Amino acid sequence: MPRRVEIAVIGAGVAGLCTALFLARAGREVLVIERGAAWGESSGANAGTLSLQIKRNEVLQVSRRAIELWRDFQEIDGIEVGFEQIGGLRVATSEREVAMLRRSQGEQAALGVETEWLDGNRLRDMAPWLGPDVRAATFCGWDSMSVPLTGGPGLARAVERAGAVLLADSNVVSIRQDGGRFRIGAGGNSIEAERLVIAAGAWTGQVCAMLGVDLPVAADVNMLTITEPAPHLIDRVITHIGGILSLKQYPNGTCLIGGGWQGRGELAAGTRETEHVSLMHNLRVAMQVVPDLAKLRMVRSWAGYEGVAADALPLFGALPGVAGAYVNACARGGYHQGPALGEEMARLMLEGRTGLDMRAFDPRRFA
Repeated sequence: MPRRVEIAVIGAGVAGLCTALFLARAGREVLVIERGAAWGESSGANAGTLSLQIKRNEVLQVSRRAIELWRDFQEIDGIEVGFEQIGGLRVATSEREVAMLRRSQGEQAALGVETEWLDGNRLRDMAPWLGPDVRAATFCGWDSMSVPLTGGPGLARAVERAGAVLLADSNVVSIRQDGGRFRIGAGGNSIEAERLVIAAGAWTGQVCAMLGVDLPVAADVNMLTITEPAPHLIDRVITHIGGILSLKQYPNGTCLIGGGWQGRGELAAGTRETEHVSLMHNLRVAMQVVPDLAKLRMVRSWAGYEGVAADALPLFGALPGVAGAYVNACARGGYHQGPALGEEMARLMLEGRTGLDMRAFDPRRFA
């Protein structure tokens, strides 16, 4: 393990690994420091839904570029991330939701996101497995999926092949700036770095506080459920206009059910667990949309942290008041956006600019 490095990246989730990958590919000396196992927190507990049409307008450009990079990781770079671009359906199950879906489709069309309106026979022809309560849907060919359990190890290996070093099980307990360098205490090690990237997810606020910067970061506790393997059932990524469902079937036949339903837990105490009532609501919505799910047995449900900024937009850019420090964290839907945010962070650090317009995500909005 190097004791002195050019760039230290704190966090080995999707944001940290992708940042390190693009920096290492550019020939930079990079050390990634992770409090536990690489990919062991938010990214590893993610649903892996890469749906363009459910993203807020502010992050559509980033989300579109991220899907291209997820595809390139697998098809060009040979990194196994479980990527499939199968298209997605965003469904509505009431008249009010149909009106919401119409408005959302119009707004996204104005921003260049093409979707197809489906109802009646056209909807049933594309997705005969949908339940009768589904009144309409929009189809987006950009929508895709990744399998986090393969994507994490795949990206970690790619980072190391590119020349970066991963230091796991090393919780960062102190950071101070001295003589233009950062001195980091992590896992009993003392590390010096010329520049620093904080990509610590839900712990980003705590890490930034070590450098005297207060950023408003909260921790959601999202729940997911996996079913037993089943014959071919769902051939699209399914989301809901109300933001209450994320559903897909993996190649091994298991179905993953999520949708942002909140479990219970506290980041400071390290607790996270499922909440029974909310979990049952999540499963009922899934069975309402795809009734055949009722025939399957649940194998496991779990909860994972997701770091979220006060306005639910990414924290991306130079850390206010700390020369040489950057933050890349807390994007709502950050698993999806991770590759593009990593690419743009590397570009910002190497070239002093970004290719996409990232001004809305500047941490100084909270300074």
